[in-house]
Amino acid sequence: MNLLIIIQGNYGQRIADHIEANKPQDWQVKTWMVPSITESVVDEPEQYLPDSLPQADLILHLAESPQAAQLLPTLADKTKARGIIASIDSTAWIPLGLRNQLRRELIKKDIAIVYPEPLCSIDEETVGFYENTKQPYTSAVISEFARYFGKPKIALTLDHKKSIIAAKILRGSPCGSSHYTSRRIIGLEADNAIPKAGLMCLHYPCLASMQFEQTDNGVDTIMHTSGRVFNEAMEKALKAI
Repeated sequence: MNLLIIIQGNYGQRIADHIEANKPQDWQVKTWMVPSITESVVDEPEQYLPDSLPQADLILHLAESPQAAQLLPTLADKTKARGIIASIDSTAWIPLGLRNQLRRELIKKDIAIVYPEPLCSIDEETVGFYENTKQPYTSAVISEFARYFGKPKIALTLDHKKSIIAAKILRGSPCGSSHYTSRRIIGLEADNAIPKAGLMCLHYPCLASMQFEQTDNGVDTIMHTSGRVFNEAMEKALKAI
């Protein structure tokens, strides 16, 4: 798969670095840094794009402004991408109205777009963490990404005292927090691993928004949801033993 990652700062760069270090061997990963955009509404997106961009099957949008998101339809045209994952680790980056507008534009081009909130809530069939707000999708290229990066899947090994002695990441969060946390839960008693594991995950540190705002869980922070995502993975891993 050819993956193009769109970034603007440290948030996106850290994710891009982790994906590059942990991707399947046959993936080609490129990054593009969005230039500064001062206008609130981008009428001529081509002026902000380079003369040439790599061909991509999938765009992973990690930019941190609504202006950058407005470039996505044109980016998809130029790269021939068939799917877009647009991270919502802060709702300010792509407000709801803009998400709906982009979806309408892209569906006309037969391009799938999903908005995982937070990014680590994506799996092969849905985006979102809470059952009442999960959104199903159908896209082979997005599902291929989510086989390797997204909602964490963990295999745990316990000793005779029910303490964790090994943790294998079967699928990790795109930012790398799952791998970070898996090294730090070694030695925890299984009965006390939750919610400690989720808090460790946030100490990576998680870069999702700490602002209380209207999220998929009502008034909450997206960062808190990230911790719950990892705790759910731990619960499933413990039940599987």
